[in-house]
Amino acid sequence: MESVYAHIQNNYDQLSSTEQLAIDFILKYKQLDDLKLKVIQEALHISAPTIIRAVKKLDFKSFTEFKYALLNENQRQAQLTAEADYQSILTVMREDFDKTIAMMNEATVKEIAAAILSARRIFCVGIGSSATVANAFNHKLKNLGLWSNDYTEVFPIRDIPDIARSQDSVIVFSLSGAESQIVQVISECKVKGCQIISVTGFSSNPIVSLSDISLMTHQSVQNRKKLRSRLMLTVASEVIFETILLLNKKASNEPSW
Repeated sequence: MESVYAHIQNNYDQLSSTEQLAIDFILKYKQLDDLKLKVIQEALHISAPTIIRAVKKLDFKSFTEFKYALLNENQRQAQLTAEADYQSILTVMREDFDKTIAMMNEATVKEIAAAILSARRIFCVGIGSSATVANAFNHKLKNLGLWSNDYTEVFPIRDIPDIARSQDSVIVFSLSGAESQIVQVISECKVKGCQIISVTGFSSNPIVSLSDISLMTHQSVQNRKKLRSRLMLTVASEVIFETILLLNKKASNEPSW
């Protein structure tokens, strides 16, 4: 059975801005089992039909079905995470991998790959533990002969808006999608006309909101705030790079007349 998060990822762009607000509110709500349509209506000042229409666009028949699908998914993840034995660790990783792969929409991945290949320069951004993902991705792009640099420290990242131009692409790897330093920088780059690409954990976050193209990965609920795995960001980066190789090969095989 396809993950509820995969349904959201695959259909989120079909929602209107108001419908996205409703779904984002549901995803962030702490006491999900107590959530009722009336609470969303009063908090966002939107109608019940709008909320139900949003849920149906995500392939769920009703608000109740969507709510309990989220509850069941979150409870199952929490149960797996709470078990600290070796086999449960492997189970969680397999679950995350399978769901992340399911969330890799082919059209979106190809759009990212094409944007990178056509960019004059590529700025690979990631801080903290996500820096290793940005660094590895940048290294592969360089090996392919593309102009690419990695920016993994706060001060170099702040310089990107002074360097970047409208023909350039900025690709951000971020589990939370909410680092204030990066949000500010990509806001400035977007104003300059740069194409913003993001690879984040699944959540409603400001980096995704600012992105021209976004790809989200699945991350099981974890009790710890620090030392969270970036494995799924790496998986997404590998899928993107393999697609870049595929498109690049097809382009090089095209006859020139």
